[in-house]
Amino acid sequence: MKSSTCALAGENFAIVASDTRMSQMEINIITRDAEKVHVLNDSVILATSGFYGDVLQLKRVLQSRLHKYRFDYRTDMSCDLMAELLARNLYYRRFFPYYTGAILAGIDENGKGAVFSYDPIGCVERIAYAATGAAEPMMIPFFDCQVGHVTLADEAERPPLTLQRAISLMKDAFRTAAEREISTGDKIHLVIAEAGKPIQQVHLPLRED
Repeated sequence: MKSSTCALAGENFAIVASDTRMSQMEINIITRDAEKVHVLNDSVILATSGFYGDVLQLKRVLQSRLHKYRFDYRTDMSCDLMAELLARNLYYRRFFPYYTGAILAGIDENGKGAVFSYDPIGCVERIAYAATGAAEPMMIPFFDCQVGHVTLADEAERPPLTLQRAISLMKDAFRTAAEREISTGDKIHLVIAEAGKPIQQVHLPLRED
């Protein structure tokens, strides 16, 4: 089941986004309202692509662990601890891995934006931006240019990554992908975590054909 997700981390914010189309064999649209971005607590967001049954099972496992942690310690798990927990759960299933691409994002203990990217067996890396799913080959070069600046000429302007610019880049990335990748479309589900503020969720239109 094809899907597309991505995440960006800024100085004091993290943004996670996905499309809402779930398709099979490219031309068979199963639903136009699939939930691929999951808010785990007030500072941690999980984005998933891949087989939806494994996505739901992984979400249930993490929510169960978070509930137990909250019961034992009377506080929510931090983003860094959650990143370690997800890595261990994926590695535990390494001989029969979840068929999903996971991205964890949120606000760390220092109030900084964080994005953690995983492979199916739990290898984790903290990076500035990440993407998974069908549109990943188009989104990563776009973020390499606009966020990482690795493909810009030396004299090119490099504007800072503000929250508004990050939101605009997310919109551009999905609109570009929807034009070229048939399984990406319908709506953008945008989730914004900002230090000291509640998590915001926004739905924006994408092409529906």
